[in-house]
Formats: sequence, structure tokens, C-alpha cells
Amino acid sequence: MRKHPVVYLSFCLMVLALVISGCTEALKKDPVAIEPSIEKDLKQVHPDEDVSYTFNTRFSLGNALDRVGLLKRMSLPPGEASMAFSNSIGAVEGTLLKQDYEIKKLDFELARILFRDGEITKEQLDQKEAAYSEAVSTFKAFWESFGISD
Repeated sequence: MRKHPVVYLSFCLMVLALVISGCTEALKKDPVAIEPSIEKDLKQVHPDEDVSYTFNTRFSLGNALDRVGLLKRMSLPPGEASMAFSNSIGAVEGTLLKQDYEIKKLDFELARILFRDGEITKEQLDQKEAAYSEAVSTFKAFWESFGISD
């Protein structure tokens, strides 16, 4: 009779272990499939420029900011048209830098989750954090220098 509670307790612990192991398997998540880039579906817009260059270089943040810089250096006659142009260029530059900051922020947040789940290394996480920190600094520097002409 004394062995009966021990057998019962052992049986309950085995059932509990099976239930827990089944639950942890159910908690494992399937990996999320990354959406492919639309780049492969695009057609050339100019015979001298391949799709990859247009998509990745011409439409890059760096190129866009270079173009904003060129536009800023244009001399315009004084007056309201010049102020409107200056304000527009500032809005475009601010938008580009803000979008870069938001993308880097989301990329870093995703990297933190992937690191927590063991899907990326500490080095990869640190790279995302450095890119995010740089985007924060760049946007803050822009913000401090930004003004609206009126």
C-alpha cells in the first residue's frame, strides 16, 4: 500500500513532463519568410543603366542626399520663390533622413528579437545598433541645423 502513492506521484510527474514538452514544441514558431525584392520584376528605364544600378544606387539615400546638396547650392533670386524652394529642399532632406532613422530603428528592434531568439550573432546585433545610432545622430544634427524661411 505504501508504494501506491509513489507510483501515483511518478505517473503524474511523467504525464506532466509529457504535457510540458508538448507545449514547448507548440510554442516554437515557424520562421517568417522574407518577402523577395521587387527588383527582379522591374524593367530597365534607360539602355545605359541596368535595373540593379537604378534600384540600388540611383534610388539610394546617399544619392538622394547628394542631389539635395546640389539643389541647395543652386543660386536663386531673392524673394518668396527662393524661400519656398529652400523650405521644400529642407522638407525633402528631412523626410529622407527621418525615413532612414525609422528604418534603422525598426531594423535594430528586429535584430534585438532575432538575437534574443538565437537567430543572429552579437556581432550582427552590434552592427544594427551602430547603424541605428548613426541614423539618430545624423537626424538630430539635421534637426538642429534646420530652419524654416518665412
